[in-house]
Amino acid sequence: MTASQRCWDAVDDWFDAICRHPFVLGLTDGSLPEEVFVRYLVDDAHYLDRYARVLAQLAARAPDPTGIELLAGSAVGAIAAERELHRSYLVPRGLDPDSGASPEASPTCAAYTGFLESTAATAPFEVALAAVLPCFRVYAEVGRHVLASRSPGEHPYAAWIDTYAAPAFDEAVRRAEAYLDAVATDVPAVIDVYRRSTRFEWMFWDAAWRDETWPTPPR
Repeated sequence: MTASQRCWDAVDDWFDAICRHPFVLGLTDGSLPEEVFVRYLVDDAHYLDRYARVLAQLAARAPDPTGIELLAGSAVGAIAAERELHRSYLVPRGLDPDSGASPEASPTCAAYTGFLESTAATAPFEVALAAVLPCFRVYAEVGRHVLASRSPGEHPYAAWIDTYAAPAFDEAVRRAEAYLDAVATDVPAVIDVYRRSTRFEWMFWDAAWRDETWPTPPR
């Protein structure tokens, strides 16, 4: 069994929890309140900015031209495709993710991206690579799950669903996992960090659902 498949098998409990989360259930049937989806997209825009930087950092650390091309291309692709998705939904609602005036990232978003940044800077390359891969695989699987279960007819979140259920996104996931399989040697360490990132993925959906905010000084 490949390293990437062992990683995915190790997080089946967290992926099941993601699919059962009220956010994803509402995303599937279209009942997710718009304000919750907006909160999620604002956080996702913050996440994307830092995630792309992490991918670029990993590209610089990659041990071969294949890794450099894959990770640098993924960093560019994340900015190009997902950023446009954010802008198309947020800008008409008065929230430009490029303006610098959008709401700050949630504590969970800050913790997740901080974890990815520190792992990219200090962990062995294969472990740092494994840390960024749940964002690929979880979104591809959620996109596929939601597409198969979505309500028929017009859907308020069709653009989001179509982005992550697209064959091109699935191919990007396949290439990234194949590269992990090529470089992974310490598989237990790879699985451990992969599981941590997948737990953060659940927390990310949950933060938007709960309207997680930073504390304010007590009066």
